[in-house]
Amino acid sequence: MTDQPTDFDSRNQLRLIVNKTTELRPLKSVATKAIQLAEDERAAAMDLAAVISSDQALTAKLLRLSNSAYYGYARRISNVREAVILLGMRTVRSVAISSGIIDAFQRTEVPGFDQDLFWAHSVCVGLVSETIAKETRVARPEDAFTAGVLHDLGKLAMMLCEPEMGAETIELVLQEGMTWEAAERAVFGVNHHYVGARLAQRWKFPDPLVDAIREHHPDRPPAAIETLNDIVASANLACNRAGLACGFDWTSDEARQPKAALCPRVDEALNRVNGGMRTLEEKARAFLLHVTSRAPRWYATHIPQEDDEETAADGPATVKVA
Repeated sequence: MTDQPTDFDSRNQLRLIVNKTTELRPLKSVATKAIQLAEDERAAAMDLAAVISSDQALTAKLLRLSNSAYYGYARRISNVREAVILLGMRTVRSVAISSGIIDAFQRTEVPGFDQDLFWAHSVCVGLVSETIAKETRVARPEDAFTAGVLHDLGKLAMMLCEPEMGAETIELVLQEGMTWEAAERAVFGVNHHYVGARLAQRWKFPDPLVDAIREHHPDRPPAAIETLNDIVASANLACNRAGLACGFDWTSDEARQPKAALCPRVDEALNRVNGGMRTLEEKARAFLLHVTSRAPRWYATHIPQEDDEETAADGPATVKVA
């Protein structure tokens, strides 16, 4: 793990990015309330349903996702109360948080950085984290999904709050062959996992989620899956190994994909999924389709031969190669 920034300039840069992010892109109150209710043992499922129902846009997204092939329920879910009962409080919370975060970070163009691919990577890591959690039972699958989706939040904040510095970071990665972490340190003086963890603290996320965001870049891949941190770090590595990179299309450049071995339990979890990583990738694409209401751009060499019927109804997916 990269040492936490201790010098004045780095700590000041961290503070400035977090302040600018929370001031200009506040998290919707409904998402914050959803987080707090799901962590409150005294809260009832109907309390969460009431909070989500107060947001018409979020309600529509939740029902669209609930009734899609993503979950595959035979009966139609017609209201948030039914969604909470059938899907579970924490699953609905995960959708509310993910949707709230995506909405909060409105699109700002940063040359070379594709937000669609950022969210593609994030949701893929969320689904792989969920899969590992189901196999190992180290953490709740819903919590692992949320942690996976939000693990790179700091990276997006840095890109959007300081686009010129973000573009400089990207240039160092693409032109100089630097790792993303090294380029961030050279330009910003601080890494995205610390920015993300500080943002999560500001938004009063649970401590395990904050820790998982901060620790998703360990010095070496986890040798065992013992904590939520291990789950998210391993899921991130698994996705990067598969070419599902954050904000870039690296699918045709094997030299950029890490070669480090995964913990055997991770491979076991992925092998239990029919279709493996490809199935989880397609599920991530379906999730984003229903949460964002449009077909997201995807990795060039990972586009399915034929879109599913729901995707086709919204128009063909396009690809933007960084």
